[in-house]
Amino acid sequence: MKPLVSILIPTYNRPDYFKQALKSALKQTYSHIEIVICDNSDNDLTQKIVEKYQSKPNGSTIRYIKNSKNIGPIANQQQCLELAKGEFINYLMDDDLFHPEKIEKMMDYMLKYKDVTLVTSQRRVIDEAGNQLYVPSLWTFKRLYDKDTIVDGRVLSKKLLRDKTNYLGEPTTVLFRRKALKEPFGMLMGKQVYFAVDMASWLNLLSEGKGVYMIQPLSYLRYHSKQLSQHKEAKKIAKMDKETFVRFAKKQGYMKEK
Repeated sequence: MKPLVSILIPTYNRPDYFKQALKSALKQTYSHIEIVICDNSDNDLTQKIVEKYQSKPNGSTIRYIKNSKNIGPIANQQQCLELAKGEFINYLMDDDLFHPEKIEKMMDYMLKYKDVTLVTSQRRVIDEAGNQLYVPSLWTFKRLYDKDTIVDGRVLSKKLLRDKTNYLGEPTTVLFRRKALKEPFGMLMGKQVYFAVDMASWLNLLSEGKGVYMIQPLSYLRYHSKQLSQHKEAKKIAKMDKETFVRFAKKQGYMKEK
């Protein structure tokens, strides 16, 4: 049997987007998945959607946890990971979508190369209605390589830190080997990162092995005004992470002490 892949969906008060995200997870061509949903919502709209899909033939792949109170986005992401049973992990943010072959194509690399700790790919931006967008400010969506490429973890880490840019993508974009992540999701060197949560974990994973960059777009990031990254306080929060990334860069020898 193929290894189990856990698709983790942390969610909060986005039933319409959540339903689309869940459907894209259920349509995966990879045959051995579980879907773990941790719900911070203050109503039962998401729960009703989950119950409907749990009653369908492949509904047994879905596990649902309704939090008694809103524990916040980071704690909810970490809870999803703690509850996952899979050897491999892929987050799916509740407003994003998967390509149907995402997990299958990424797992081909994971199964073939044991020293690979994460696989990422090109992704596309969509609007509230699901239409593809071109957003000039999101220049990180340009190709890093012209073909599928396996890259040394230190090489990728240096590039991310030097350019202060998360080229690997959002949580939805990356599939990773669970045992290679040595800290809770979003933590780096024992410190919680508050804005670039995903980048902290990508650096953590790349410290343990190689990364794969695929040129086929395999996920869809929904760009809208209610994203946490679009919040007016986002830049202030991002500045809180600087010290953690600088310490990591110095420890890994990517940056001189001065």
